[in-house]
Amino acid sequence: MKKAFAYLMSIGAALIMFACEKQSIVGNAEAESLLLEKLYQEIDSLAALHACEDRGEWRFTAIGEKACGGPAGYIAYAAESDTAAFLNKVATYTTFQRTYNKKWNVVSDCMFVVAPNRVVCEDGKPKLVWDDQLMGK
Repeated sequence: MKKAFAYLMSIGAALIMFACEKQSIVGNAEAESLLLEKLYQEIDSLAALHACEDRGEWRFTAIGEKACGGPAGYIAYAAESDTAAFLNKVATYTTFQRTYNKKWNVVSDCMFVVAPNRVVCEDGKPKLVWDDQLMGK
């Protein structure tokens, strides 16, 4: 429990630094792209804090936004985690990516990213699953 609290405190500090960095680099697409990558890595690290042993304890959410609109992808997270903080960080990332896409006139493939049907556990890690019959196969 102490480790989880310490980790969440470090995430809070990282968010403050992220906000300060974001303000100081306005106008630099490469630096903003690096911040997006860093924030995604933080989100991915949070999701990986819990071992996947029971698929019923896992959820998924959309993350990011394509330039044409719609989610860039999906990410699994443990229901036992601080879901409010996790989903807030995902929302921050998505908003930042939407702003980045508009600001820098990003172009994407505009393909709709279908939501997965479920999460399964493989080797202690969550894996998103798309059922073939729902994908037109």
